[in-house]
Amino acid sequence: MKRRIIFTSLLTILFSFTPFVFAQKEWNVVNESTWQASFSDVFFVDDMNGWIVGSNSTILNTADGGKTWKQQPNQMLPFINEFKKVRFINPKMGWIVGENGMVLKTVDGGEEWTKLKTDTRVALLGVSFVDEHHGWACGDGGFVMHTDNGGLSWQRQEIETNNTIEGVHFVNPHVGWAAGGGGTLLHTIDGGMNWDFQTSATVNTLDAISMLDDTTGWAVGAGGAVVSTQDGINWKVQQSNVPNSNGMPEPIWDVHFANKNVGVAAAEFGVVLRTFDGGRTWEPIASRPVAARLQGVHMKSVAETWIVGENSTILHTMDGGETWDVVSNAKELRALHFHNNDLGWAVGLAGSVIHTNDGGKTWAPQNSGDVFELFGVGFINEKRGYIVGSNAALLETLDGGKTWKSVSDPGDEGHGRATRIQFDGAMSWKSAMGSYGLSFASPTHAWAVGETGKVMTTSDAGDTWEGVDIDPMFKGAGFNNLFGVHFIDNLTGWIVGFAGTIASTADGGASWQITFGSAELQDVYGINPQTAWAVGNQGTIMITTDGGGTWIDQTVPTEENINAVLFITEKEGWAVGDKGIILHTQDGGVTWLKQNSPTGNNLRDIVRTENGTLWIIGDSTTILRY
Repeated sequence: MKRRIIFTSLLTILFSFTPFVFAQKEWNVVNESTWQASFSDVFFVDDMNGWIVGSNSTILNTADGGKTWKQQPNQMLPFINEFKKVRFINPKMGWIVGENGMVLKTVDGGEEWTKLKTDTRVALLGVSFVDEHHGWACGDGGFVMHTDNGGLSWQRQEIETNNTIEGVHFVNPHVGWAAGGGGTLLHTIDGGMNWDFQTSATVNTLDAISMLDDTTGWAVGAGGAVVSTQDGINWKVQQSNVPNSNGMPEPIWDVHFANKNVGVAAAEFGVVLRTFDGGRTWEPIASRPVAARLQGVHMKSVAETWIVGENSTILHTMDGGETWDVVSNAKELRALHFHNNDLGWAVGLAGSVIHTNDGGKTWAPQNSGDVFELFGVGFINEKRGYIVGSNAALLETLDGGKTWKSVSDPGDEGHGRATRIQFDGAMSWKSAMGSYGLSFASPTHAWAVGETGKVMTTSDAGDTWEGVDIDPMFKGAGFNNLFGVHFIDNLTGWIVGFAGTIASTADGGASWQITFGSAELQDVYGINPQTAWAVGNQGTIMITTDGGGTWIDQTVPTEENINAVLFITEKEGWAVGDKGIILHTQDGGVTWLKQNSPTGNNLRDIVRTENGTLWIIGDSTTILRY
């Protein structure tokens, strides 16, 4: 009896500790975009029923006016395609066109989609149906085709141009227009048996056309082009007043009107244009809801508009565009920095900045004031930080990211007008190059690297930045794109990049040791002055134990690109890469093992906070915690 009591007690103790004995830490998803696609078009057939289409064979549907969106069909489509346009003639019957001559049709509101035979591999960019029988599709190489039986069969229609036809719009079975490359505008009054050229008054590519009726319409396109007709024959240029974020007018990708006066146009870098007088005056909304390319727009009414675009962007307004609800926007994150356990920032493409002040439990967007790619971020203290990116971006905040201001001059073109950034002599042109990486060695010293061998450093906490020539002997590193940088103190650091470029310094950049390999290298991490790891394309991981003089390849269980590496000790390290790859080593990289990954998205950066928490960020607003 005594023995049984003792045995029972031991079992009780054992089972009470079992969860702790067998439980293992794992990577958990903190955030990830619901949809992972670039949306190209949105269309509502009535107040309740609407569709969005895009890349990765994405079809979304709402039956409640946009309150909820669900993926169609219920079963995954047996192919991957980029869908370009969607049109419905009633809540049940609709068509989608896309790459490789793809046309899909549904007769049950999208529960099932049937692939139609088209006998073409042309990329189809536009579609228009006027009833259940008559429809047109257009695309590359001056291509227009027509169906009079709902898409069961298609016949090509001849037009006298090889310019891409980007958009087509028919108002009845006989009267229609098509628009495309080089300002092409075509008109037909016999269903497309004959097409006549109309003068568009622009040479810019017209990417979309929207006709309100058989006389009134608009076409938009490259260089901020907007042209309009009031009689269906003569077209006049309208002044779009688009911004010039990259030094030239933004392309306008789509346009739609609620009536003859009120219209909305969607453009590059998150630009939304409105008109209340039929386009005689267009104005961009004051604050861009996102910075992504906006590719499709549909006005349900004067008050309500839906816009879709790249990075799973869905925008919605109910007040005529005064305010916009960001229904969806996937941020393509590239770099992460935690100043302490609570304060963190992640940056990425389309000027994305997100911030946490509660240790990563919640993340909120910050306005970078930039619309280009951001690749590096670092903070000196809780308030002062810097971001680097393409188009010579160097952004500074003095209030924890509430406001960001540019230190550089993106329009400088290498003329050295940015007073706080100095590239002297023969290197002056590099001041106009972008930056791909940033490393803070201390609160006063930081390094940034980028395009065509660009290297700059600060030793006064960011007050001034100076260009550094790492390749005075012209070995080639001074002209290669540089992607990764890591300094362990004010003297010792490594830089990696294109063509296997590795540059190391032990004297704060006064001299550099340069080697070359084969694989393109994306990141580097040093744990002490002698030991560092470099990672890159096709599963490359290399180690140096002599400060960078020699590098040895390590055996890696993947051929996916490795984008970032982090070591906690000389033995324990992590590496992350494309398609959700997470690798772990506990012997300095002698053996790397794949870890269970909760995502298939490309992973771009990994960091560790003071309390030992590991964080990974990547595409589609992916944030992982360990």
